[in-house]
Parts: sequence; structure tokens; C-alpha cells
Amino acid sequence: MVIQVERTLEARSRKAPDLFLCHSSRDKDVVRVLAENLSFCEVDVWLDEWEIQIGNSLYDSITQALETSKFIGISLGENFNDSTYASDEMKQSLARERRSDRVIILPLLFGNVEVPAFLEDKLYLDFRTNYFHALSRLAALIHEIPKQHIEEAIREVQPGNMRTTILTLRFAGKEPYVIMSPDDREAILAAGGAEYMDDRVRFSPERIANNPSVSLRLKKKMERLINEVW
Repeated sequence: MVIQVERTLEARSRKAPDLFLCHSSRDKDVVRVLAENLSFCEVDVWLDEWEIQIGNSLYDSITQALETSKFIGISLGENFNDSTYASDEMKQSLARERRSDRVIILPLLFGNVEVPAFLEDKLYLDFRTNYFHALSRLAALIHEIPKQHIEEAIREVQPGNMRTTILTLRFAGKEPYVIMSPDDREAILAAGGAEYMDDRVRFSPERIANNPSVSLRLKKKMERLINEVW
């Protein structure tokens, strides 16, 4: 099942993202994979290359996202400490966290990198030792699944790929839907999907993948759903 997410400044002012991914552009490949995997776990990710359109103000777009996203993931890859932009985003995030008096910043460790002094007293998610365990914990936190429940689910399922990550979330009580754009939603409807509750769509990935009218990009996403997720 699909949940539609619009990625425009106007739409984001109405419905804020779940997670802003702060990162060095030199770590983009790692962060992009994380964002794509989270979208299969029903996490609405704000990633700069998905959101900022030609003509948009970089400053306004990023500032709005940093101030409104439910959480801010500080992606500590190999190159994080070399990025001035990532450092500035982290400082803005810390200022917001202090103002709001709640946990907003989630340190996500991907490489052998020195953890910035600002974050030394925070518990971090380590994606280096078991990527899919960390992915399950991150999705569970965003979906407000109790810590005890997701830890029990991880012990029971032992997630080691996307399919078992989804099974882990289901075991913990969350049925995750796939986050997709309005264009993908319309293409799926045209190829045989059916509207279901608000902005949600039911569909068969096999049926969509075999429809000659869908784009190669959407076909590839359907094939990933078939082979890796469902």
C-alpha cells in the first residue's frame, strides 16, 4: 500500500517531514540508500536532492525543514566533519532542541568519524555493526513504537535485509506503507491500483511492474518491492 507525500515548500508547510537527514554531500550515496530504505518503512524523509526545486531558496528550504521536521538525523559518515553546511545544520538543530526541550536530534553513525563534541553525551544508532537492526530501531522511534516492543521484535526476527526489517516492524505492531510521490500514486492508479482511505492506494507490485505504460523508474521500484520488501 502507498501513502502519498508531496515535496513542495507549500505542501511541507502543511505536513512536516518525519526526518531531516543532515549530512555531508560527500556521503550522499550512503544517505540516499538510507532515505530510500526508510521510505519503505513509511518514514517521510526530507533529503535535499528530493525536495529543493530549481528556483527555490536553499536557505529558506533548509531552514524550514530544520525547524519543522519531527526529528533531525545527523548522519555521521566519513566526511561529516569536513562539511561546513552539515556543521551549520547541526548547530541550528541543537538550538531548536534546546528551545523545544525534547529530543529532536538523532545521531546516526555510518563511518569511522570523530563524534562532534556537541553530540558526545547522546546515545547514537550505529549502522556499522548491523545496518538493518539500526534501521528497524530508527523507524520504530519515528513511529513511536515502545522501545521494549522493537527490541523484542529484533531479537525474534533478527532483521538482515529489507524484507525482515518490515517483518520486524509488523511484529512490533506497525504495518508500514510505502512513501511515494503524487506522480507515482497517479501512475499506480492508472495501472490498476485502487484508492483506499485518504491519500492511500492499494496495488499489486507484480501487476504494476508488468504494465507497459509505467515508467522504467517506477517499474524498478516495483521490482524492488517484489524482490526485497514484500
